[in-house]
Amino acid sequence: MLSRYQKLLRRRALSLHDVAMVAADTTRTKYYIEELIKNGLSPHYVLLLVNSGELLPGQKEAKSENTLITLLKDADVKYDVAPNRDINSEDVIAAIAKRPEQVFIFSGYGGVLLKELILDTGKKFLHIHGGYLPDYKGSTTNYYSLIDENAIGASAIFLTKEIDCGPIILRKKFSAPADRTAIDHNSDSEARAKVLIECLQNYVNSGDWEYELENNHGGETFYIIHPVLKHLAILGKDSLQ
Repeated sequence: MLSRYQKLLRRRALSLHDVAMVAADTTRTKYYIEELIKNGLSPHYVLLLVNSGELLPGQKEAKSENTLITLLKDADVKYDVAPNRDINSEDVIAAIAKRPEQVFIFSGYGGVLLKELILDTGKKFLHIHGGYLPDYKGSTTNYYSLIDENAIGASAIFLTKEIDCGPIILRKKFSAPADRTAIDHNSDSEARAKVLIECLQNYVNSGDWEYELENNHGGETFYIIHPVLKHLAILGKDSLQ
């Protein structure tokens, strides 16, 4: 006889049959997959964009031994390794288009944007933006919010052709991390993973994608932060006074 927890995991697995993931070999993806597995919210299928050896944005180090594959195997999650690491390539788009799942959690290499061709496949791409939308759009926004508000944020959206303008499913603010030097690879990823988990839990409970804010226009767009401003954000708000 199944325990209540086992029944919950089974219900979640059935509820996520239409949710897959396309994921680069990054620290953020590792956070996502670990938390998804731990919370019984594993995607139905994962397409991995595996690095060929050189260090890419979003990676602490380029590894020949892929820990993501080990995580997926241990959790019995179906996966394939993409024909290349370029999500906008024809081969990768074809691999995504032929899948039955309608929603793909997107966790790409840093700075990579989905182009029109992949957005036109009819699939929905669930992205967790590192920043509180619509106030903080663009790049490295959590450093700017640390300077402005002494906080960081994360927002779940479905991607559209306008950058960071898709409908907001869920958004959260978090207190400034104790270790501000670890934002890029730890705190930002942790915040995004928490929003991803809550977003999927809400979907499982309601059976639908409910929007917190459909009109995600306006706000301010930021660009890669200057090293001096980044240093001030790491030092903390008191250093700016």
